Amino acid sequence: MIQTASDQAFLLISISVCLGACFVRAFREFEEARRGWQQNREFMHEARRSVKPGH
Repeated sequence: MIQTASDQAFLLISISVCLGACFVRAFREFEEARRGWQQNREFMHEARRSVKPGH
């Protein structure tokens, strides 16, 4: 199968856009998870502080 230069360019751009979208989505999900971990850590810290005797 012979492809012209414009066909190859279109495929390259399509693949690049798809990979870029995947990387953006993965980065957003990682950031959301990190935010959740921080909130959970702060919640646990506050919970432990309220349970300590003398506070």
